[in-house]
Amino acid sequence: MLKGPWVSSVVSALPADNAPLWRRFDAEWYRARYRDVLGDLVDADPETLAAHYAETAGELHLSPNRFFDEEWYLQANPDVAAAVHAGSFESGFTHYCSDGYINRSPHWLFSETVYLARYPDLTRATLERLGAFNGYDHYLRYGDREFRSGHLLFDPHLYYTHARVRGDGSPGQAAGKTSALSIPETGPFAAFLADEAEQNTLRVSWYFDPEWYLKTYPEVAEAVEAGQIRNPLHHFLTNKTPVDFCGLEWFSEAYYLEQYPDIADAIATGQLRSAYDHFLRYGAFERRRPHPDVDLNAYFFSGTVRADIERGLVRDVFEHWLSRRHQQPLDAGLERPDLKVFEGLAVRKAENLLPLLAARPLDFTAQEESRLSVILLVRNRLSLTLSTLSALRMTYAGPVDVIVVDAGSRDDTTRLQHFARGMQILRLDRSVTRAEALKAALPHVRGAAVLWLGQGMRLAHGSLQAALDALDTQAASTEERIGIVTGRTLRADGRILEAGALIGRDGSLIHYLENAPMADPAACFRRPVACGTVPALLIDRTLLEKLEGFDGRLESEAAQLADLCLRAAEAGQHVGYEPAFLTSQDVSDKEASAFDTADRHRLKQRHAAVFAQAFPPSPRLAARARSNAGASVKRILFIEDRVPLRSLGSGFVRSNDIVRTMAALGHQVTVFPIYASVDPLSRIYADFPPEVEVLHDRGYETLDAFLQERSGVWDCVWIGRTHNIGRLLPILMAQAPALPLDAVVLDTEAVTSPRDLLKAQLFDEPQTRTLDEALGAEFAAAWFCRKIVAVNSLDVRTLHEAGFENVAELGHMCPVRPIPKAWGERRDMLFLGAIHEPNSPNHDSLIWFVEKVLPLLRDRLPEDVRFSVAGFRGAAVDLSVLGRDPRVELLGPVKDPSELYATHRVFIAPTRYAGGIPFKVHEAASYGLPVVASDLLCRQLGWRDGLEIVSGGDNDAERFAERVVALYTDEELWNTVRAGALRMLEQENSAKAYAVRLNSILQDVFEAGR
Repeated sequence: MLKGPWVSSVVSALPADNAPLWRRFDAEWYRARYRDVLGDLVDADPETLAAHYAETAGELHLSPNRFFDEEWYLQANPDVAAAVHAGSFESGFTHYCSDGYINRSPHWLFSETVYLARYPDLTRATLERLGAFNGYDHYLRYGDREFRSGHLLFDPHLYYTHARVRGDGSPGQAAGKTSALSIPETGPFAAFLADEAEQNTLRVSWYFDPEWYLKTYPEVAEAVEAGQIRNPLHHFLTNKTPVDFCGLEWFSEAYYLEQYPDIADAIATGQLRSAYDHFLRYGAFERRRPHPDVDLNAYFFSGTVRADIERGLVRDVFEHWLSRRHQQPLDAGLERPDLKVFEGLAVRKAENLLPLLAARPLDFTAQEESRLSVILLVRNRLSLTLSTLSALRMTYAGPVDVIVVDAGSRDDTTRLQHFARGMQILRLDRSVTRAEALKAALPHVRGAAVLWLGQGMRLAHGSLQAALDALDTQAASTEERIGIVTGRTLRADGRILEAGALIGRDGSLIHYLENAPMADPAACFRRPVACGTVPALLIDRTLLEKLEGFDGRLESEAAQLADLCLRAAEAGQHVGYEPAFLTSQDVSDKEASAFDTADRHRLKQRHAAVFAQAFPPSPRLAARARSNAGASVKRILFIEDRVPLRSLGSGFVRSNDIVRTMAALGHQVTVFPIYASVDPLSRIYADFPPEVEVLHDRGYETLDAFLQERSGVWDCVWIGRTHNIGRLLPILMAQAPALPLDAVVLDTEAVTSPRDLLKAQLFDEPQTRTLDEALGAEFAAAWFCRKIVAVNSLDVRTLHEAGFENVAELGHMCPVRPIPKAWGERRDMLFLGAIHEPNSPNHDSLIWFVEKVLPLLRDRLPEDVRFSVAGFRGAAVDLSVLGRDPRVELLGPVKDPSELYATHRVFIAPTRYAGGIPFKVHEAASYGLPVVASDLLCRQLGWRDGLEIVSGGDNDAERFAERVVALYTDEELWNTVRAGALRMLEQENSAKAYAVRLNSILQDVFEAGR
């Protein structure tokens, strides 16, 4: 180990085998790297080489090993270079060993800040536990072999992939090449630095193209050839005029600066290295254009891009575009085949079942009483019958009573019992009608629910259970009991055949959403409908017997099914559409679905009152005609920044609760996000009641057309967040005739002007306008709305003082769910909250608490007390500065916060500026975890210090620390605050109280909108 008076005493005290790799002197690497400098010493022993380094490193800017780059370190840190020049340090390396290792980067291909920010699990406590000196030490010891990345322009997985393609390290491989087989053991970064023979053209990041770089900048190729620089990437990251070089074909420094001139000052002052530096750090996440021919925003909303980013397959949309732009879907450039082609393939697939089922027949023998009977009418086409039965058996594991009515088949259907056992098979004459077949089957029905299933219809996994569950459910938007369930039926090509049927005033029957994609959001929510017209209906047995089956005077199956549904409605039985009741029709039955003039006349004549009240069969009216809800049910358009998932925090939990409560009150709610969602559909639909329509694939750019398309549909438009009314005003004005102008609600979520004023005071920022002026600007477009909703009494008073009269208060819903663990069974402090962007209130408060308050607790609380930080973190948010304190544990997002609330003793809410109501405080208190909060939050909540909450003052670190200690150590105070907060929540924030308050607001709006 190299030793000297300038080496950090902490580092030099480490045994040689424990020293960081960046600290060690590598004689063999030194010999090879500085062969020209060493001259006659090139063959000297390691001790002599170490002595040479100690004597000349400062003068010649030499590096001790491949992991520390002296020249780059001095170039990147001018203050260090000046200190070395002044004699304060022998070299840049001595500075790094002294204190630079704490937060500076030692190599052009590693960033200490990027590494710690990218992996928030690497807190100071974690590094100490692992014996790692800093982030770089962890990277070289562990992270590199774990395929972690230490720099945006080094992707270990990409390097490994390309290295394996290049060669396998066989005896015939060129000297100097690192065996790809050894990379996992060596580590990709270490292998790349050792692999100087192939560094010129091997691509190690999608963000940098070495081959293009060398062709575009021949002077760089010449410099590499002459040994003046090591490789193209080294030049790109270390050259002194970075704005003169682009890293790849698809980014233009000149174009980006021209498009976004606001970043020029940051580059000029050295805050950013180049325009590309800004783009990779921020612009890619904002989907800014990197090149005239690359539209990242449009690309982001195509294909699976959003989902791939959400799943963590790529860092950002630009990386996705670069890595996948040459990939095309398998059907790219192909015309979509005719439906008959898909149906033909479905028939072939069904025929393939014959030998399988002949060898191992299906078995429907019931071991217990079944609640479900299935009636299947067949005529010939054995393969389609078996396809239907096979899907039934595979997708429903429960006991089922199967009744097959064979209408005079002449093919192998006569041997059906050899392919499927345990069924009742009724053999009837070929001339039997559908109504007669059902009438013949009814006496054999044993289940309480009857599934009428067409030949060639295939059930999807879980769909039948979903239909049974729906049949047991009282309709949310009607007092009628559900007697019939219809579902989402697909054609053989995977597109929708019907998502509930529409009836037209002219007597027509229309497949709603026919030819739409299966996942169309309009097909994915539960609602009452007039009828279903495809042969997949689940019917209450008592109702079916009461209605005496189908009307034999109608010819087509579509008419018979529609008539059955309409008669059920007359009998007070509701028809429900359940999207999870998913079936596929392998082959369309034109004869069964033919709806001729005679059927139309009979149907319209029999149900004259229903058809008279129906809408004309216009596509523009489909959204109004698709639901058969009563007059008391209102249609609400709910507009928010994003699909309000509960995991997002920051007001989205409240929005989610509002939507849920609206649905529980019986209203039909459509959620329209300003920004189309990137969240997986499974997560979206799990977060909302099944009756809510979530238009996750829509966004601001489609709102104008959407409002026009659904003109006159809405009874109320609820706009979340004040900034959206200003942004949407031109669209709302243009589509004013389509809107309920007296029923437009602005839900402020938070009044931000007081918050912004407080923030400016905290940070000594210039205040260019008064609070009244700021409020005037914030609510400049609020005149369009007839009702304004605020989240607390402070905001209500502020809005009244600003001149708005029609203001209502609606806070958070937060049912109590106290965890019984007592004071003595808990330990540690907790912060849980979403941090969407840097310098947001939550981010600021965390930095303030860790830097100002936590040090004051060092000698006042036990040494082993930890501060846990959990919650959603935006991609641009860097929490690594928090992790430098060994008492801080960065936990990241958590699926179930109840475990954290159950084990921690005190919740910390040190917010210094904010608007609205802090949901995180409500949630923590609802679980029985007492809170220390800033006085600002206490005022917003209206809670009393020492009774429902503990106040830490406003921006007063000493007081906050004192109050944390008091709540943490005083069991009596802890129990008092816990009980008081639970009592307050029960009174003000229960689900019942919330529903009453929201319903009052809505009724006022509906009354005004009449």
